[in-house]
Amino acid sequence: MRLEKLRQVDLNLLIIFAVIAEEKSATKASARLLLSQPAVSRALQRARSMFQDELVIRSSSGFELTLRGRKILQELEQLLPKIEGLVVPSVFDPKRERSNFRISGPDNVCIALLPHLCRRYTTQRYQVNFDFLPWQADAIDMLERGKLDLIFQVDDGLLPSHFSSERLYREDWICAVARHSKFGDRLTLKQYLAAEHLIVTTLPSVQNIPDKQLAALGAKRRSSVRMPYFGAALSCLPGTELVLTLTNGMRQMVERNSTLRLVKVPQELRPFHFLMVWHPRLTTDARHTWLREAMRQVSPQEAPGQRL
Repeated sequence: MRLEKLRQVDLNLLIIFAVIAEEKSATKASARLLLSQPAVSRALQRARSMFQDELVIRSSSGFELTLRGRKILQELEQLLPKIEGLVVPSVFDPKRERSNFRISGPDNVCIALLPHLCRRYTTQRYQVNFDFLPWQADAIDMLERGKLDLIFQVDDGLLPSHFSSERLYREDWICAVARHSKFGDRLTLKQYLAAEHLIVTTLPSVQNIPDKQLAALGAKRRSSVRMPYFGAALSCLPGTELVLTLTNGMRQMVERNSTLRLVKVPQELRPFHFLMVWHPRLTTDARHTWLREAMRQVSPQEAPGQRL
């Protein structure tokens, strides 16, 4: 980028000249610029020296542009709005501007958020597209490389320290079992540990939150079946004595299924938070600011997120 000549230019002179040219009067230009008339006249003289042209000359109707002045004004009419756009925070209007957002998260958080997101933002009024990618072990790396705009992550303290995050909503644990299974309405810790569990592990070789909380108590669940999706796990429960531990955001899926019922979890399984996580380079981007607010609006809890 060649900046040697530009460093010698007072960009304020361009603005003052443009206003003089539009108003065709130093007096009107001074009022518009909130400057004294002598200050505007001095700026015009400096602009003439910079461009080595008179730029404007007096006529019966006020100032009239020279040919060189007219050409410069035409260029400034294109250039000044772009410069203003660099220094004035932009605003994203999803009803007028097309944009595509790439998002990823485990299926339990997607089940809690996506129905609300679809009902609110997939009408013809909005020009935005949401591309939800499968949850995978390299989601953090994809966020780092700009392959994702936002991810949903449990608040387990394992995020890279330079990432930005915000608590989106709190989740509680519930258990789903077959409607005619032997279990009562609540499981004690002893009953919970004695049961056979269907365990969902959203990422291979990554311990899930219930197992982490049980490990802190020196306990471990019994399980002969593990799978990566909560939705698929629910369909496996009927006709078994298996227990599936899932998040409260999936409650309606269980309640609408006549072959299943809900059971309260042991009090030792504590609530946790889901975060929305993004790269800090996106923090002030108008598109991403809107995206984060959209996620707050469809969150199961309407309370403002707590910034971490």
